[in-house]
Amino acid sequence: MRKLILLVVCVFFTHTTFAQTEREQKIQKVEQKRSNTNSFTNPNTNPNTNYNRGYQNGYNNGYNDGRWNRTPYYYNPYDMGYFPYWNTNRRWDRHEYVMTTDPSLVARNDSKPMRFSMGVVVEQDEFQTQMSPYIITGGESFMIIQYHMTLPLLYPYYEDIMMWEVEDWGDESAGNVETKGDFSIGGGRTMDRFSTFVKVGIASRKRYDAYYDELFILSSHNQNGIYLINQQRQVNMSIRGGLLYHWDYLELIGQARYDGRFGIGLGLGLKL
Repeated sequence: MRKLILLVVCVFFTHTTFAQTEREQKIQKVEQKRSNTNSFTNPNTNPNTNYNRGYQNGYNNGYNDGRWNRTPYYYNPYDMGYFPYWNTNRRWDRHEYVMTTDPSLVARNDSKPMRFSMGVVVEQDEFQTQMSPYIITGGESFMIIQYHMTLPLLYPYYEDIMMWEVEDWGDESAGNVETKGDFSIGGGRTMDRFSTFVKVGIASRKRYDAYYDELFILSSHNQNGIYLINQQRQVNMSIRGGLLYHWDYLELIGQARYDGRFGIGLGLGLKL
């Protein structure tokens, strides 16, 4: 009988203990939920303030504490555009670019970001097509450097063949062939998502007289028997003006040229 009473007491005590533990756990869950609810930001507050505060807290707790060694740069999309002249996703300059409408955060920036981009323009005039790689560097005001070139000669050139020899052979004319090289440099200015620029350069044009060799000795069948003589070189100035349009990683470039001939070009660049 004594053992039975002792067993009942133990069971009752164990049940009471576990019941209290469960109760305490559930109370703790309720209190934790209330605490989390109270810590949420009031939804009626300014969303821009919350947005900026969230970014600021994130950088204070992570990016800007030395672990990532990145400095936040704040920019207003209404001033710089949603896709400004620099690549906002880059990391090589040790900055983290943050979009904000809070002027107090924008005022913290010590200097404006540097831009660096490169690309290729295909330029066309009445007589030929040019490939024109370019490099842009600077800031809102920038410098653009470009080299323009045509395809290399596809036919052999003979410096020692004279015109009287061609006439004596009776070779027919194949017209003229021209190559060109042009180096230009200039500057521009960015306004929102557009950048305008002007460049000046020096163009060197080489012109050749082309003829058919029906014996395919001076030129192969693959070259249609065409050979070149009588090189004529001309050097003159060139001027170009153009416009850049910016996306996140890319930029579209269009330009017009005059170097004794009018030409237009269109290309694509990568923002680094």
